[in-house]
Amino acid sequence: MKIDRRKFIKTASTAAAASFVLPRFSIAETKSPNEKLNVAFVGVGGIGSMALNGMSSENIVALCDVDWKYSARAASKYPKAKRFTDYRQMLDKMGKDIDAVCVSTPDHSHFKITLDSMSAGKHVCVQKPLVHNVWQCRELQKAKAYYPKLKTQMMNQGHATTQIRMLKAWYDLGVAGPISEVYVGCGGPSWWKGKGTPYFVKPKVWPLTKDTPPEGFDFNLWLNQAQETYFNKTYHPLAWRGFWNFGTGMLGDWFCHTGDAPVWILDLKAPSKVELIDRKGDYDPKAFIPDTSVVKWTFPKTDKRGEVVMYWCDGNREMPKPKDWDRPNPPRGGCMMMFGKDHTIATGARPNIDTRICGREFFQNFRREKKDEIAAKMPPKVRKDSIYCEWIDAIKGDGPECLGSFDYAAQLTEVALLGVLAQRFGGVIEWDHEKMASPNRPELNAFIKEPERAGWESDSVRPWAKKSFWNRLFS
Repeated sequence: MKIDRRKFIKTASTAAAASFVLPRFSIAETKSPNEKLNVAFVGVGGIGSMALNGMSSENIVALCDVDWKYSARAASKYPKAKRFTDYRQMLDKMGKDIDAVCVSTPDHSHFKITLDSMSAGKHVCVQKPLVHNVWQCRELQKAKAYYPKLKTQMMNQGHATTQIRMLKAWYDLGVAGPISEVYVGCGGPSWWKGKGTPYFVKPKVWPLTKDTPPEGFDFNLWLNQAQETYFNKTYHPLAWRGFWNFGTGMLGDWFCHTGDAPVWILDLKAPSKVELIDRKGDYDPKAFIPDTSVVKWTFPKTDKRGEVVMYWCDGNREMPKPKDWDRPNPPRGGCMMMFGKDHTIATGARPNIDTRICGREFFQNFRREKKDEIAAKMPPKVRKDSIYCEWIDAIKGDGPECLGSFDYAAQLTEVALLGVLAQRFGGVIEWDHEKMASPNRPELNAFIKEPERAGWESDSVRPWAKKSFWNRLFS
């Protein structure tokens, strides 16, 4: 039977159009900067309440949480917002009324919620770390490229501040000289002892017991893409971050703050290897985070800098003093130091805390004498130094692309997650960036790209991963 080619192509293209429909992009595209955005929040309690406060200038139209008892206080400030337990129902029922989605859930659930929101045409901001494994980092970079009209942001607050821009200006002016060594430190994890916020909690019994989820808490929805397991009361609401299956420990929790400046300023990516130098802890290291550790990354030389070695130290360890250290006590706890040939650039736990060049007198003179040159080198400032304002302004077209968009956020998070792999599995991990694999540790493949729980697969919301209709037709 002879088929008319033109008729066939016309019929085929009609079928393709029927099977592939691009998402409707945000109604915010037609809004002026003076109009408010309609924002939905997935994750309302805990850090979600901080995000709600940060974006209270906009219309809060929908709130989603798997535990409304825990989130009741934060949600009570927005009585007009519609409430949901399943974010997928929220997107389905209110999609046309939502411009943007803010994700403040446990680390292991960031990826799927973010992809589903982007495929629905929503701008997205996500708490740090961006995702839970390296493959997810790469996929969100692809999602950003696939949906170029959508504005994305990771909410590591220090990246929107004037101080991190100042740090970059100092480095670009050459004040430090070549930098070959970086130290990033944090004091925690601070184990909960019955008072304060229980971010890091050691289980009383190991292996974990099977507990009954609290009334009103949907554990199945909370699991999201994570593998089937039973509930333990230590997980919820905050201490999940100590378990590798759900969280990324102290390193994932704080590296995106403390390590932000050196990764951004020195463009640290694609390390040749990552290794665990030391670790101490009470429980199975493949399941639970350490009390203290030292991790080392080696970043090869590029055309803009020499080789850089970076160390992460948690557990309040003392770190080496640079030659120009000007404090009475040695560095430890929450701090960052970029050791330069000429001077050391340093901060506290975030890039906007205790931002300085070591050597008080030199620092004062430098800032005074180079004031105009520093100002000329600094990237544009963000309104109110706010990560939330940066995202809102980008969506409305009243500001540039977020510096912490998924392009950079994925780079920063991937560096952190490679460090997490070293903490968890120990030894030396050689890294092939292009192949996204460790040549000497093939057993880590299952953690570089983690399996997705049945019913929560991401295939349907990753159209870039599939061959186009025409490629399939004529291949």
